[in-house]
Amino acid sequence: MLRALIGALLVLAVIAGVVGGVIWWRTKSSAQDDRRQAAASFVTAWEKGDRHGMWEALTPAAQARAPEVDFAASYRRAYRAAGVRELRAGTPGDEANGHIAVPVVVTTADFGELRGTVQVPVKGSKKDAGVEWDPMLRLPGLRAGEAVHKRSGTPVSRGEIIAADGTLLDATALGASIAGRPGAEGGKPTGLQRIFDDRLAGHPAERLLFGKRVIARTKAAKGRDVHTTIRPALMARAANALGDRLGGVAVIRPRDGAVLALAGLAVSAPQPPGSTFKIITAAAALEDGKATPATTYPVRTAAVLSGTQLRNAGGESCGGTLTESFIESCNSVFAPLGAKVGAKKLVAAAERFGFNEEPRIPAAKPSTISPPSKLPDDLAVGAAAIGQDRDLATPLAMASVGATIATGGVRAAPRLSRLQKRVRKRAVSTKVAHQVREMMLGVVRSGTGTAAAIPGVEVAGKTGTAELRPNSSDPKDADAWFVAFAPAGRPEVAVAVMLVGAGFGGTAAAPVAREVLQAAL
Repeated sequence: MLRALIGALLVLAVIAGVVGGVIWWRTKSSAQDDRRQAAASFVTAWEKGDRHGMWEALTPAAQARAPEVDFAASYRRAYRAAGVRELRAGTPGDEANGHIAVPVVVTTADFGELRGTVQVPVKGSKKDAGVEWDPMLRLPGLRAGEAVHKRSGTPVSRGEIIAADGTLLDATALGASIAGRPGAEGGKPTGLQRIFDDRLAGHPAERLLFGKRVIARTKAAKGRDVHTTIRPALMARAANALGDRLGGVAVIRPRDGAVLALAGLAVSAPQPPGSTFKIITAAAALEDGKATPATTYPVRTAAVLSGTQLRNAGGESCGGTLTESFIESCNSVFAPLGAKVGAKKLVAAAERFGFNEEPRIPAAKPSTISPPSKLPDDLAVGAAAIGQDRDLATPLAMASVGATIATGGVRAAPRLSRLQKRVRKRAVSTKVAHQVREMMLGVVRSGTGTAAAIPGVEVAGKTGTAELRPNSSDPKDADAWFVAFAPAGRPEVAVAVMLVGAGFGGTAAAPVAREVLQAAL
């Protein structure tokens, strides 16, 4: 009996020991999971540059030693000295001796990649589990008490911005406005000096130090020149053609989007594009099968959309085929046609032609069209389809629209240097682009744009008269536009002209475009 009792007690003791061991193991495992999760949160936030998220992953004791403001500042100082651009972290390992190993690769501006394994100290459990942070965690390879420094040698010479003819772009006032300055207000570059600052500036010989240890070195690199596509003589001719009138001129090479000349308000003051926008509306309608060049429309002086009358620019009667209506620039045809295409497809077409896009040209404002949600009825869509409503465009953007038709429907985003990547995207099919080109040829041959004709050269164009005040007969209440490219068969240049408060595009803007085209060719 006694033996049986002793045996039972021994069994119970063994069971209790096993259960206790399991509980201890589970508790330890749970605490390790808590610490591993804290380390993972720290590393994830570290990769994102989320200093707050990193600090939140610290233990309460570490947070007390390194308040969040000081914690973030210590990383900013170290990153600025090392020129950190990106940090990539691998998968955290298992905990060993209170640390979790994390492989880290840091990409710097001048010193290449810094690689190493960072030992992330962890401590605590449950809500107190976290990273026991130390300043050594800022960069791989840092040791206790080391600061991060960069030492630079003698400054190097800065590169120049060169025009297409080999002269300095800033040799003229017009060129200087595009080139910008290497150090403007607050010491920050402007214009092309800002866009290509890294290339132009170069850098002296440099050393990266952790404390007194040299971690990396770079040799001096002189600033390199930036060659642009700007033709100063053409830009001067464009400015001369513009004269003292308020407006802008932009010239583009269609095949690659190279900007050859800018003058006046070419990029900085978007205005309603008026009937030059019908290039896009015609392309959208043809592409969507809503019309063909031979589709016929009533001859009339105005159209009624959503109970409101939209009249032709001069109050004239026009209509006939789509081609004839384009040549005569009939609002009474194109406003209802735009409504038929619909808000979504009209806006999508405009965006394929470059609207609502951030330009890559210094100081250039985007050209915009309202989103479909802001075009609630046929009147709003119809007005947008004829370049009114809230449509806004720069000469640069409309030159790009003309250039897109010139290249058979492929748009090359405007650029000022071959260093900028050539971005080409199809806006409309080749067939549609050729159909619109034939319409634009008709505008110059016999329509509203005959003033842009050049003997011996086929010019394709489109006039625009953008009302600034509805139903006004005063020319000062309308912007004059003209978009053109030539030679139409093998286009070399596309031009857009905008004159503020100058009236009809065919009489005011087309002659300016002709003069610029002649100079460009």
